[in-house]
Amino acid sequence: MARRVPLNDPDRAIQVIAEDGGVILTGFSSVEDVQRVNEDAAPFLEAFRAERTSSTAAPETARCTRLFGRSDTARESWLQQEPLQKIFTHFLRTVTKPYHWVGDGYGELTTNPILSAAATLDIGPGAKAQDLHRDDFIWQQTHSERRTTYTLGSDVGMGLLVAGVKTSAANGATLVSFLSN
Repeated sequence: MARRVPLNDPDRAIQVIAEDGGVILTGFSSVEDVQRVNEDAAPFLEAFRAERTSSTAAPETARCTRLFGRSDTARESWLQQEPLQKIFTHFLRTVTKPYHWVGDGYGELTTNPILSAAATLDIGPGAKAQDLHRDDFIWQQTHSERRTTYTLGSDVGMGLLVAGVKTSAANGATLVSFLSN
């Protein structure tokens, strides 16, 4: 069962994500902000349906890509929340020692999380459920065995799912496989 943690307790959320592979963040968004993001995405979802140029999407599915560029609310009210940034940074910041001199010795190069994709998916009735998968396959991540403990630094990305409507298994809500980190 997924554990719930208030977004304003990012340290606890970090602990739960490390232990369980995911967390439900309560207090993440208001209903009004979800409605605004839905409204922002609506014309792009309709255009996707009308053009239907992608063969990778099921006929019942529409996509609005580049969401944070198309929705001020998603970008400013969701993505820029300090507690969320703390969670992302904890798991995704990298620190490396490049092979060049900085001053009197080798320096460190720190890279904070980089947004690589943001989309709204509208999955209609009759869509077939996706097979169980990890979204990090698009970065050629392979997982040869199931881990029993989490290793910091092993992630190349994090997924953030925000339900735009009331969801259930019956209406095709995305399922999360906890302990899959």
